[in-house]
This record gives sequence, structure tokens and C-alpha cells, in this order.
Amino acid sequence: MMAKESLYIALSRLRMVMLLLTCVSLHQAAGHTQTAQQPSGAPSQPMQVSLAHLYWHFLIYQNYLDTVAANQPAQSWLRNDLQAKMQFSDADFAPIRTSSRRLSANVKVLDAQAAAIHLAGVTSNSRNQLKALTGQREAAINAEIAYLAIALSTQNKARLEAFLVQFFSPNNAVRRQSPSTGQTAPAAVQP
Repeated sequence: MMAKESLYIALSRLRMVMLLLTCVSLHQAAGHTQTAQQPSGAPSQPMQVSLAHLYWHFLIYQNYLDTVAANQPAQSWLRNDLQAKMQFSDADFAPIRTSSRRLSANVKVLDAQAAAIHLAGVTSNSRNQLKALTGQREAAINAEIAYLAIALSTQNKARLEAFLVQFFSPNNAVRRQSPSTGQTAPAAVQP
């Protein structure tokens, strides 16, 4: 029982780190370099998080859970944790597992390339290379979203997106981005 509680704590911390990384990457991507502090007592505005980034973190997280469950048989319950929370059958969840493995493998390769570029030193050329890698990551995420849009029923896709918002971004505004056009619109999904 202690190991299960420790794992819950570790997973909660991982989720928080992923949320912080999302916020930081969105903040940097938007080009914000705000130095002035918001006056105390002023209501804070919810941050807009893209649905694509929620998909990204969800799929990476699911792959992490699958990997832990495969490597630690005592933790096999992790494999189906999110699936159970979403009330998906094994068949309904199979495309998500496939997508999570594929995206995790792609992101791992891109992260290794980015790490090598960072180790070589920052130059204008390396910044351009890092931007290109970021674009490749975004393309991989959008490809998985498109795959899931085809592989999941309309009802299951809606249930997945509602879960993404509730689980990964309960206090933030979520915006949808069309994979084909890149245009954003406020998400209709509310937690």
C-alpha cells in the first residue's frame, strides 16, 4: 500500500511538472517577457492553453504509465488508470495507446536532437535548428490528433477532450487549434 501511495505522489508531481512545462513553453512561445508584477488583489486571468498541448502531455503521460506498468509488474494497475477514469473499453482506448507510443518515440528523438544542439552551444543557426525541431514536434502532435480524430468515435473524442481539459488544465482557458489551418478558437469543452 505504501508503494502505491508513493507512486501516486510521484505521478502527481510529474503531472505538476508537465503542467509547469506547458505554461513555460506557452509563455515563451507567445514571446512574453513581462517584468512588471500584477498588483496584489487583482484577479488573475486564466492562461490560455492549446488543446494540442493537452493532447501532447496526455499522450506522453499515458506512454509513461504504460512503460512503468510494463517494467514494474506490481504497478500494472497504472496501465489502465486513465482508461478507467475515462470509462473507455480496451478497444476504445487502443488507438490512444498506439498514438501515445508513436508520439513518445518521435518526441524522444526530437529531444535528443535538441539536447545535442544545446550541448554544441547557442548560435543563430542553432536557434533556427531548435525552432525547426519545435515545428517538427508540433507537426507530430497534430498528426496524432488527426489520427485520433479518425480512430475514435465522435463521442469518445469528445469524452477524451473533456477529460484532457479537466485532468490537465482544470483552471485554465483552453483554445482549440485546427491542425490543418493553425487558426485558434476558444474551446467549447468546459470542465
